[in-house]
Amino acid sequence: MADPGIGWRILLTAELEGPPDTGALLTRLGDLYTRKRWPGVAELRTDDSLELLRSRLVDGGPPVLLGVAGRTLVISAQHAFVDGLGLLGVLSEVTGRPATTRVRGVAERPVRGGPRRAVARRLAEATLRPPAPVVSPGTVAAGGDAFAETTVPGAWRTAVLVHAAVAGVVAHNAALGRRTRHVAVAVGAGRQDTEDPVGDHSGLLRLTDLEGRSADEVAELLATAPLEPRPGARSAAGAGLLRGGMRLLSRRLGSTLLVSQLGDVTAPGVSALAFHPVTAGGTGLSLGAVTLRGRTTLTLRARAGRWDPAGLRALLERVVAELPGQAP
Repeated sequence: MADPGIGWRILLTAELEGPPDTGALLTRLGDLYTRKRWPGVAELRTDDSLELLRSRLVDGGPPVLLGVAGRTLVISAQHAFVDGLGLLGVLSEVTGRPATTRVRGVAERPVRGGPRRAVARRLAEATLRPPAPVVSPGTVAAGGDAFAETTVPGAWRTAVLVHAAVAGVVAHNAALGRRTRHVAVAVGAGRQDTEDPVGDHSGLLRLTDLEGRSADEVAELLATAPLEPRPGARSAAGAGLLRGGMRLLSRRLGSTLLVSQLGDVTAPGVSALAFHPVTAGGTGLSLGAVTLRGRTTLTLRARAGRWDPAGLRALLERVVAELPGQAP
């Protein structure tokens, strides 16, 4: 469940093999706006610093924004218009070269009840078994988001990434003297849609009490988890209940972290990719992953008011150390 107070923008960063033609990028994005009938106008921002550019692309703005820093292209999208897999569709559209993934996405799965039941279930969880927090280094005098990323050889299934993330969080908290109970992970689950590759076709799976679980157990839970309900136009009452419940116990209603990956991507003309999912609810932490040419880039994203880049990098190192073959 998303925190309605957080801007739901997702980012895809692509390092191109040559300097981009900003005029062509903007023209193609404008054509996409016309075909999709999106509100607002196509916009491209530039900066010499990738860090500063990302900070200008994470809050507010039209459905899709482009940013360029040197040879690096950043696509920023409101999640209501474009999901993670849809970012690859936008990359294809604006560069004129196909970016595809082998990820299958979720099959047809049952939905875990409706919005009203979701509210009751999550409020009960928040009261009796609140999701484990991730201990942050402390309050940071900054707004917006903080980012960390690393690239390692290999590719992993989502279940392996979830297991490593949980083990990394437990180790991180233990090093700071905190016991970790009731780890809850939200897992972004995309749906391939060949007729509408640029859109929001995402689903959300949610796994709880993951500390101490084996990788095989996590894989089984992930394979059988139902989709979480999504309030829509035909469930306005349910959406109101969700918003009210979130305001009541927003910090406890969220998951310990969110994990989302784009899979093994083929993208001609692109030398590196990084994916940053949303940060919303709970601890506001998200782990993103994307594989390109046998190497996987892992990212952590968090609210800059609670995390700085150094703290996120340290946490990401613990997650990486839990991946098969990555321990020092």
